[in-house]
Amino acid sequence: RQCYLLFPIRRSKLSLEQLNALTPSEFHKVFENVVECWPEAAIFCSAMLPFKSFEAMITIFENYLQRLSMENKLRILRLHPDLAGKLLDTHQLTEESSLEQASAGLDKLTPGDKKRLTMLNEEYKEKFGFPFVVCVREASKFEAILAGVTERINNNPELELEIGIGEVKT
Repeated sequence: RQCYLLFPIRRSKLSLEQLNALTPSEFHKVFENVVECWPEAAIFCSAMLPFKSFEAMITIFENYLQRLSMENKLRILRLHPDLAGKLLDTHQLTEESSLEQASAGLDKLTPGDKKRLTMLNEEYKEKFGFPFVVCVREASKFEAILAGVTERINNNPELELEIGIGEVKT
């Protein structure tokens, strides 16, 4: 059986045996951006090698995120780029984020749609202190992303923090 790694989007196919044969340094390099700009997750999870299954590895990453302090969860969410924001426009996103946003068509928005999303992003950030985070692989249509931010902006900060971390896990 092979694992098709969605994150990082190096599109590598690794068998469980190959995954478990990675040195900690190699594991860090391959998985350093599983959590956007937070290589500490890969460092922590590499200490759990070897994994019994791919699902076990994913669970370890998810548990790592869930057990973080509120402060570190906020830090992780604040590291995420705005959807269709300036970093996309200036080609400064990570490879993974660039591919994800392009897969949702966020790199080809009309000026009107871009303005709507930017205004919602700013309103969301003002309320919660971090950008709207959604797994665009799961919400691949612009309309679904707009509906998500419009709905979630009504949440309380505690709930939205947990939803945001849940999106990071997806």
